[in-house]
Amino acid sequence: MDLKEQVAYLRGLIEGQEFQGEKEEVLWQQLLNVCDLVTLEIEEMKEEHEELYEYVEAIDEDLGYLEEENYLLEENDEDEEGLDNKSYSNDV
Repeated sequence: MDLKEQVAYLRGLIEGQEFQGEKEEVLWQQLLNVCDLVTLEIEEMKEEHEELYEYVEAIDEDLGYLEEENYLLEENDEDEEGLDNKSYSNDV
């Protein structure tokens, strides 16, 4: 059972009880209201976390692409510099 279902089950149990006083009933109803609010907040945080995770994954993929492109360019530049230095040393 997920959290929302557990709170609903608890609500059913409490609503099925016969309380001796109004204070007890109010206390349990308020406790259930707090549980509902906590459940909603947690669900919103999960959704936001999933969105953030997807966003970070997209950034990671973009960064990986840029790193590959940059390292390829740096390796090509280093190879060309090595060739240029060798050609000068052969001429001397």
